[in-house]
Amino acid sequence: MATFNVTLKADLKRGSFYWVTTVDAASEEEAIVSAEHLFLAEMENAQDWAFSDSNVEEL
Repeated sequence: MATFNVTLKADLKRGSFYWVTTVDAASEEEAIVSAEHLFLAEMENAQDWAFSDSNVEEL
């Protein structure tokens, strides 16, 4: 088993959402599935979220 840093990206109607997490898994495919499951668990507490970082660029 290895530790993986996983970044998932979802393209939404009004922007993109990135989920970054660290998981222990036997393969990259298993790491992706584990990261997806952790994200779904966090969705249950979305009302508690607060953004902690931002980057703004004028176009």
